[in-house]
Amino acid sequence: MAKTQIDTARLFAVLEARTTDENLSWRQAATQIGVSPSLLSRLRYGQRPDLDGYASIVRWLRMSADDFIEVAGEDAGPGGEVSLITEISALLRRRRDLSDTDKTYLEDVMRVSLDHIRRSQPTQEVDNSASSASGDDSLDIN
Repeated sequence: MAKTQIDTARLFAVLEARTTDENLSWRQAATQIGVSPSLLSRLRYGQRPDLDGYASIVRWLRMSADDFIEVAGEDAGPGGEVSLITEISALLRRRRDLSDTDKTYLEDVMRVSLDHIRRSQPTQEVDNSASSASGDDSLDIN
């Protein structure tokens, strides 16, 4: 099972940047966010916030909760990144203007498209190396 945790150092750094930018005290920031000042103090020292507090903070920052989540293990692809299809699926699931059937259909289309790209990639790499030799800067799709 993949270990998932909040990157508290990054969350605090972004939070601190916004409070500094808006010239807010931590108490004022806590009031605007809707959390206790002690939660922000605990965050400063690397303690993870509770789920409701975390949701309030990232909403106030106007960022995604995923921006501060570290996942080690099974979802990681090459280079430790989350696979593209996993990211696309997560984005589609958040959409409220699509039915579940539409979301599933779009996921299937993306999966088939990515499979096609990956299968044809060795041919493209050869073509790209020939193009590069002639001065053409084509993109290699990974």
